[in-house]
Amino acid sequence: MDKPVWTYHFLDNTTFILGNNKNAGKTTFMNLALNRVREVVTPAFLSIGIDGEPLDLIDGRTKPQIRTLCGDILVTTYPMIQKSEGKYKLLKVFPYHTVLGQLVIAETLRAGCIELVGPENNTQLTEVIAYLKGVLGCKHIIIDGAANRKTPLSSIDNSGFFYVFQANKRTLNKVLETCRLLSYCASLPTYNPKTELDPYVVEGAFTTNKLNKIPIEYDIIVIDNLSSVFITYKQLIRLSNYKKLMVKKQFSLHAFVAILKDIDIRELKERFKKNNIKEELIINPYVN
Repeated sequence: MDKPVWTYHFLDNTTFILGNNKNAGKTTFMNLALNRVREVVTPAFLSIGIDGEPLDLIDGRTKPQIRTLCGDILVTTYPMIQKSEGKYKLLKVFPYHTVLGQLVIAETLRAGCIELVGPENNTQLTEVIAYLKGVLGCKHIIIDGAANRKTPLSSIDNSGFFYVFQANKRTLNKVLETCRLLSYCASLPTYNPKTELDPYVVEGAFTTNKLNKIPIEYDIIVIDNLSSVFITYKQLIRLSNYKKLMVKKQFSLHAFVAILKDIDIRELKERFKKNNIKEELIINPYVN
């Protein structure tokens, strides 16, 4: 069977899997992606936070487990390596101590389920990815992101992401608002200081407070990247009507992954088209 086109976005890339809320389906999608990628190359993978535990530590729900196969490269903590039924070779021990132990990189020698514990901040994440790429030569890195957090994207240059969301009739409008904001931000041109002179640069998080303080005399507004946008889609579009918007750093939005409940697939596709969301839409990928 031919692999879906979206599989190839994970090859030769560092790819985040982000989501609109807790239990949106990020880890399940990562498991699916890992299985697809393993048909072609050996992946490296990690989490922002904790993933693969049998039960959610907060609400007690059953969680999807993460199975690692021989040759996989993964990031977790040493106690998670010890409790797994798999067998591993330690490749790097970092000086970071999380609440669940010391962070390590390991290669899987015997398959097993593993709980992932990831870097606790963006600085650690940058150093871990740099080691995976620069020292170990990992080219195909998948990162299971934290719920409703986009800021880790800014740590890794030239990375891309999938956005996983759950939606029902009650939440669809809110989800669409987020999707069209992401889609619009991902389409903004990258700022070039050689050709775009005298811009107004919004440093850090782009909030409503900073929006209201933009001087009227500037024609070009430069923001850090899409992960720094904390205003609404309507606010951003209103600003774009009389200012040229650009980003310092851009990331590839590969696709939206929709997990639907009581919503007709045709309705979602029509709503995406109506809202000018042009990225690939992957719907209920876990259903055969």
